[in-house]
Amino acid sequence: MASKGVYFAVFGSGLGHVTRILEVSKRFPEADYKFRYSSSGQGYSFLEAMGMKGLTERCPALDVEWAVGGGFSSHKILPSFPFMLNKFMQQVAFEREAIRRFNPEVVVSDSRLSAILAGKSESYPVVTMLNQFKVLFPPRFRNSMGKYYERIAADSLGLMWSLSDRVLVTDLPPPYTIAEENVVDSEVSRVVEFVGFTAPKIRTSQEGLQKVKRTLALDDRPLVFCQVSGPEATKGRFVETVLASAEEICKAYNLVVSLGRSGGSATPRRLASGGWLFDWCPVKDELFELSSVLVARAGHSTIGQCIDNAKPAVLVPIHNHPEQISNAEKFSRLGLGVDIRSEKLTPQNLFQAIESCFTDSSYKMKVEAVRTISNRFDGVARCAEVINSYA
Repeated sequence: MASKGVYFAVFGSGLGHVTRILEVSKRFPEADYKFRYSSSGQGYSFLEAMGMKGLTERCPALDVEWAVGGGFSSHKILPSFPFMLNKFMQQVAFEREAIRRFNPEVVVSDSRLSAILAGKSESYPVVTMLNQFKVLFPPRFRNSMGKYYERIAADSLGLMWSLSDRVLVTDLPPPYTIAEENVVDSEVSRVVEFVGFTAPKIRTSQEGLQKVKRTLALDDRPLVFCQVSGPEATKGRFVETVLASAEEICKAYNLVVSLGRSGGSATPRRLASGGWLFDWCPVKDELFELSSVLVARAGHSTIGQCIDNAKPAVLVPIHNHPEQISNAEKFSRLGLGVDIRSEKLTPQNLFQAIESCFTDSSYKMKVEAVRTISNRFDGVARCAEVINSYA
């Protein structure tokens, strides 16, 4: 029997999208399926690093601009719109050719509108996975007029997402939806299916945990694990603030910092404060499991892992990044941790937020309660089930 083809088109900014697609692909027997991946930027590099080099298409990149200060560059959006539209049309043409050449049974789009248009234009069934189907404006533009145009844009984008045969939102249903502002109040919000989180499960062993504790000489104090993720241009101030607060943190806690630099050194460096610094952390699952509090960006996958592992967190969204800001605010409103705007981040309030997560037991209680709700869902299994129904 011939293998069934599944074409995965993956948003390339950050690693959250590509890691969940790889989790979904693991649910299909290799003997019965063949895969092709399409991505750009970090997503493409990660797929190659994970052994998918001969199976991955490099599509034209389409990403936001990042300002010198490490934030989302809102003032460059309008001037660059014609260029972005041209890039988008290049993506559609590229995907049409790649899909036609591979001839899959089903196209899976992870937050890639170009793949939806390309797949439907070639009469293939399309399953879309995403955790946002509208574009939020940066905070400075979110006045009454801005929200009006935001709603118009949301409905227009939503109609295009809904060209898919199925739209799967990789989040919890209301009122626990983390990406609430990104998926509610549009014309298609009622036709999506909430499948639960699809962040990779934390997989550790007691042997692995003990080895990490010995290697890093972690003592009986609680562990703060700081994960600095996202585009490299956005990391500077976050890293500087964490390192500036390291001495104070290490007086009360163990501290490990991962800079999230794919391809960087996997050998930890000892900080003067007594903490540890990784360029690229090969034992992040073990450190996640051992930690009592996370310090991280407000990416959707990161938040899903915090909830699924009942870890309170201090979230620092990328400056001026509307999706991460709204994620962090919802996480905070649910009482699962503390959010600090990047422009307001200081060593002092970072340490205070960490202290709050340790001393206020309500954070741990509430994140455990939401984990109970999340455990009712298996987002990866549900996505695989829906994809398989078209293959």
